[in-house]
Amino acid sequence: MLICYKRGQGSIILRVKIRNSSVSTGAGLTGLTNASSGLIISTIADNEASATTYTAGGSTIETITTLGTYAAPTATKCRFKEVDATNHKGVYEIQLADARYAVSSAKSLLVSIVGATNAAECDAVIPLVDWNPYSAALDTNAITEAAFAADTAKYQARMDLRDDNGGTADRYVAVWHKNSTAIFTGITSPTIQVIKVADGTDLIAETAMTQIGTSGMYRYVESTNRIVNGVGYIAIFKATIESATRTVAVPFGRDS
Repeated sequence: MLICYKRGQGSIILRVKIRNSSVSTGAGLTGLTNASSGLIISTIADNEASATTYTAGGSTIETITTLGTYAAPTATKCRFKEVDATNHKGVYEIQLADARYAVSSAKSLLVSIVGATNAAECDAVIPLVDWNPYSAALDTNAITEAAFAADTAKYQARMDLRDDNGGTADRYVAVWHKNSTAIFTGITSPTIQVIKVADGTDLIAETAMTQIGTSGMYRYVESTNRIVNGVGYIAIFKATIESATRTVAVPFGRDS
């Protein structure tokens, strides 16, 4: 049995089927009450080490006055009642205190029913989620602007290349952008690699870039492996931004 609720949701009505262990047909067991001898209802969240248990013998299982209408159990107790012995044989309603569905950080609640005469052991696993699966609208703050922005952010590295015919080096400059807006902080381990389009080999193997002062912009000067006319290249920029490696590829050439 698998029913999903929002963690912390209140007034939950749980219905389970208890089968008759004395027959081979799998028929539902009828006639149980909150006072049935040996009846035990136990609950435990996935992150709890010990169960919260209710027993008929210990008088911690109360009856339900009106089926389908939640009534908070007395402290330290739960509620239990047969639904319909004729049309829904073996189906019972259980009402737990709201706190059992609000265990901090729990992902599920396990409810077990055992012990009554001829009652086959029964378990119900209830997943607990961070949103209300029965609401037509998203819960307030289910998607925050900050969370949405973080999940959908796009990063770019915009390159400028200075290749002076009379100079002795190619000078690469990179400015990182997030969602088309330049960023100058939170950038670590920036590197550049330049690949030849013709054969995929490196013109410049991946190497670190140097920050321009404290600007958050980066440069790399190459005096040996310089670009030439008539050849295409791809510059690959990498950096760690917001705890993840961002990689951007920029095709370019001296003729462009």
